[in-house]
Amino acid sequence: MKKTIKTVATTLLFILTTTFVILIILNLKNKNILPQHQEEQTLTLFNWGEYLEPSIIEKFEKETHIKVKQVLFSSNELAVTKIKSKNQYDLAILSEYAIDQLRQSKMLETIDDGELIKDDKHYYELNKDLQDKLPSEFNNYAVPYFWGKVVILYNKNKITQDKINELKDQNKGFKYLKDTNLKVALCNNARDGLMVGLKATEGKIANPSPYELNEAKKWLLELKQQKPNLAFINDQLMDRMKNKNNEYYDIVIAYSGDANFLKEQNNNLDYFSPTEGTNVWVDALVMPKGSKKTLAYKFINFLRQKENYKNNLAFTKYNSPYVGLETFPGIRQIEIKVNDEVYKYDQTTQKTINTYWNDIIAFPSQKDYWLFILSFFIFLAIFIIYFHHKFKNKLRLDQLPQKIKTLI
Repeated sequence: MKKTIKTVATTLLFILTTTFVILIILNLKNKNILPQHQEEQTLTLFNWGEYLEPSIIEKFEKETHIKVKQVLFSSNELAVTKIKSKNQYDLAILSEYAIDQLRQSKMLETIDDGELIKDDKHYYELNKDLQDKLPSEFNNYAVPYFWGKVVILYNKNKITQDKINELKDQNKGFKYLKDTNLKVALCNNARDGLMVGLKATEGKIANPSPYELNEAKKWLLELKQQKPNLAFINDQLMDRMKNKNNEYYDIVIAYSGDANFLKEQNNNLDYFSPTEGTNVWVDALVMPKGSKKTLAYKFINFLRQKENYKNNLAFTKYNSPYVGLETFPGIRQIEIKVNDEVYKYDQTTQKTINTYWNDIIAFPSQKDYWLFILSFFIFLAIFIIYFHHKFKNKLRLDQLPQKIKTLI
């Protein structure tokens, strides 16, 4: 009997102890004192929209059992702001000038070259012309992904090949935007928007002087005044230009990958790189401070596997910065020309560019001016009619006999 009681007591004590320990563990997990397995195995990727072949993430998750949480952004400027605001991302795909800005702010982890797969040295060799234009410390913080240029996309039904050849010969690609017969759209971001004005006025992109920036601003303000329907677009480009014989614009400033994609979708379209020079960009993978490096390197190396990388090239239509994949079926080869430049981030210059761009966007076009004039006269007419009726009614009231007015 005593043995039975002792056995029951021991069993109850074990159950109570086990339950107590489980409750403590659950409580600690809820308070984030203990690491949770799911959190350790989730990679947060900060990325542009439609910048990965759709099956890539699914394939990575299946092979590694690491969940990828993708957070999208629409501009480098927004991405930089988010990262500086302490939003936590393990990996981000950004352009070179945004990367340099974050590097200067000490917001990036350095890249350990030994962690990157290199089964083919030639395949991972960076294009020398491209490397020479990048900031000196770029490769210490970034793994190049794609590169491209800002190009001029045009409708062949509106602009002849002879005209394009003439523009190339005379270095007047960007100046042609002022042609009064053309419907024009610019990139709706400060860097690539103001670049058009810089090149049209023979200014520098990499390190523009205050005078060159001011001249670029003046040129773009004139363009906006001359063209009431001048458009500023980003993601809308695809929907507005892909339908044959239903294109919104005659000529558009676009990124080379987007232009290449649209050319495939709509054979009315073609594009060229202005001979006066344009902006060259390199998008690369970076690890913001506090990144889960082990997971980040796994995803970087997964993207760099030849088959996966080729699939991404085929999907995005952008160019590879690596020598081993510079030529790729279905993607037009682009070259870095003498006058092409890469932006060098400078805080003072960037503030000026942002301020000038805001001024350009806010500046009224001729269409806005006449709309304002029309609105003013409509308001004035309503004002006159209102007071005319008010005065007329008062006059009628004054003419009534005193007794009736008293009753009123």
